[in-house]
Amino acid sequence: MNIKSLLIGSAAAMAATTGAQAADAIFVPEPEPMEYVRVCDVYGAGFFYIPGTETCLKIGGYVRYQIDWSEGDDGWRKLARGDLTIDARSETEFGTLGGFIEFRADSYSGISTPDFAAIDPALAPLSSVGAGITRGVYLQQAIISLGGLAMGYSDTLYDAGLSGEFDSGGGSSIHFIRYTFDAANGVFVTVALEEADDNLDYTPNVVGNIGVAQGWGAVNVWAAYDATAEEWAAKAIAKINATEQLSLELLGTYESDSSFYSVTRGGYEWSAGGYLKFAATQRLSVGAGAQYFADNHLTGNDDWAAGAVIDYALVENFNTKLAINYNDGDSFDDGTFSGFIRFDRNF
Repeated sequence: MNIKSLLIGSAAAMAATTGAQAADAIFVPEPEPMEYVRVCDVYGAGFFYIPGTETCLKIGGYVRYQIDWSEGDDGWRKLARGDLTIDARSETEFGTLGGFIEFRADSYSGISTPDFAAIDPALAPLSSVGAGITRGVYLQQAIISLGGLAMGYSDTLYDAGLSGEFDSGGGSSIHFIRYTFDAANGVFVTVALEEADDNLDYTPNVVGNIGVAQGWGAVNVWAAYDATAEEWAAKAIAKINATEQLSLELLGTYESDSSFYSVTRGGYEWSAGGYLKFAATQRLSVGAGAQYFADNHLTGNDDWAAGAVIDYALVENFNTKLAINYNDGDSFDDGTFSGFIRFDRNF
């Protein structure tokens, strides 16, 4: 009897438990569909679709460490840089709509700044100014583009030179509005309105560029008018691919007088230079060249510069550069050597 009672009681308990579970059934929702990041190959490698949109995005940049030296220095000068780029593109009825941003963060050594607090406690706030000389984060580029139209902040259209590290082609960062027309067979024309002044007037500078790029190389011609200085400058650069390994670059400039587009501070009436580059292997290339600067606008001096560069890719996306430069002429008591070694990790 005891065993039968125990079995009956256990069965009743199990039935009660089962009933309770049936009454309080647990609801497990179906998983929501996931939208995986899709590759966008329309604009090249590295782009992906922003989830839920038809906008393609690419994040890139580089990390640089550079060690400089010069005969006039008592020690090494170093630069650590982080560069971040964000490139967004999508298609519209008016062409490709783009947005490009580039941020840079630099940290320099070899630049001395006073200890303002030690001089006078009231000057302590100036320490932040001194720190800004040796390190800082800044906007390098911010560009909106639609089809051939572009506007924002970047290097001037006139900013171009030889591939060496000794040369000077003229130009700096600037606010701009420009339009580029792409014709057939690699021919293009660009016209830009640029603002180099800080609230001085409403008259923009005007810069134009005509170029052609084909398998044999490329030729570009620039002309720039500085509306504030009321002076103009012109420049031409040709690149000739003599063979698959050997290329030659030639540069010539002319300036009516000193302006925003001068090749160096003060500027020179004319300048000419060349650069020869040999790609020994897929990883190693060497180059050398020189540039002559005639009739400085301020002093009348004639000067020249020469340099050599060795580029070597240790592995993919990790590049090194060794540059040695020499400057001499009327502006120098004696010729001076300088150079640097640079390491870039690109991504």
